[in-house]
Amino acid sequence: MTGVTSDLLQIKDLSVNIKKNNILNNVNLSFKRGKIYGLLGPNGAGKTTLLKVLLGIFHPSSGNVLFNNDDLYQNANKEAIRNIGGIIEYPGFYENLTLYENLNLHLRYMGKDKLCYDVDELLKLVGLHEHRNKLFMQTSLGMKQRLGIARSMAHKPQLLLLDEPTNGLDPLGIKHIREMLIGEVLRNGTTVIISSHILSEINLMADELIIMNHGEIIFETRNMKSNYPIYLYKIKTPHTLNQNILQMISDQVIFQDQGNTEITSTLSRNQFMQLLEKNKVEINSMEVNELSLEDLYFRLISGGQAS
Repeated sequence: MTGVTSDLLQIKDLSVNIKKNNILNNVNLSFKRGKIYGLLGPNGAGKTTLLKVLLGIFHPSSGNVLFNNDDLYQNANKEAIRNIGGIIEYPGFYENLTLYENLNLHLRYMGKDKLCYDVDELLKLVGLHEHRNKLFMQTSLGMKQRLGIARSMAHKPQLLLLDEPTNGLDPLGIKHIREMLIGEVLRNGTTVIISSHILSEINLMADELIIMNHGEIIFETRNMKSNYPIYLYKIKTPHTLNQNILQMISDQVIFQDQGNTEITSTLSRNQFMQLLEKNKVEINSMEVNELSLEDLYFRLISGGQAS
């Protein structure tokens, strides 16, 4: 560790190799306290592997994961890991126990203290209190998913990792979980990382967005909730733009060669032109298109080949 940071979580040069396959490749990310991060990407992008590494259950091949400035894999602090909660893939519970009994058993295992939620309070939070005495085997997929979310946040973790948390939920259930998670952030300052395939849902709840593909981070937003549209700028210049200028005007470079640059940015056309003029960048022509999150996602995943 080179110094203290205000970030809750830092990922530095993280790679995971399994049987000579590169699952994660040199991932660098940082996460602030009290924000919701949306993690998007196609199947096989590395999202679940990344979340497993952050949960402390999947050892990286190289790199560091710092949580509250403690390295999760080098001289790991058990108390640090206790402040992380998550649900990855299918939530497993005891089939012949009730929802209440399953959560109560989990809290006893965790060493319940005054910081933890009360079981009844927790069941109300995820909309399961009226089903508290129902056996786990008698519940629907959506109810199982809600119980998994309840268990992951039972001990009020500082970091909450959710892999497809709305799987099996109907639209009303998805809305309930979204509002509950936003409330959890506001009440407890929790940092939440959500992996999902539902672009519209991520757009509604995430403060910042991360898109992965082939084990790499291919896009990060600066502010999802600013309500600024995302613009796609296609520019023809006498020479390619240097990196310093690109960092000022762009969130993401999609394509660049000699004389042609394609970038995304939240800057308006006027702001964009002012920055170019200030830095004495001459352009031959420019095309501007406003992108939805869906447009942006598919363009990035396709390597900028989408129309």
